[in-house]
Amino acid sequence: MSQLLGGKISLELVKPHRYRVHYHILRGEQNIGEIELDHIAWRSGEAELKIDIYDGEMHNHGYGTDAVTTLLAQAFLKMNLKRVYLRVQANNTNAVRCYEKAGFKKEGRLHRLTEWNTEEEIFLMGVTKTQFFKHNQLWAM
Repeated sequence: MSQLLGGKISLELVKPHRYRVHYHILRGEQNIGEIELDHIAWRSGEAELKIDIYDGEMHNHGYGTDAVTTLLAQAFLKMNLKRVYLRVQANNTNAVRCYEKAGFKKEGRLHRLTEWNTEEEIFLMGVTKTQFFKHNQLWAM
């Protein structure tokens, strides 16, 4: 299996597909989550990022940011993508902060009704290859 190394984590390729790459996020030997690029549009050079760190005790230690930046470096350097985007609930401040640390910018917002008839706000965020390397100069070397 293919593996990508970050500073705190490693990403282990689970199942490659033409329009999706899916990785387990490993801290040592422990699987702490998953991350993927989905809906890869090779012609336009875009993909949607999705991540899940399973255990709340693993949040706020930099594992998510490390996983996101490691996968973005792969997306921009090896896969030659031009832009990665995502959707995140506005009230998920930890996730928003993680994405901003990786270089994502808010590009828009959606409002929708939940099944409990309350309104939920979703941020649309994106980062281009140029923005990523400007923000993460370590990867640009």
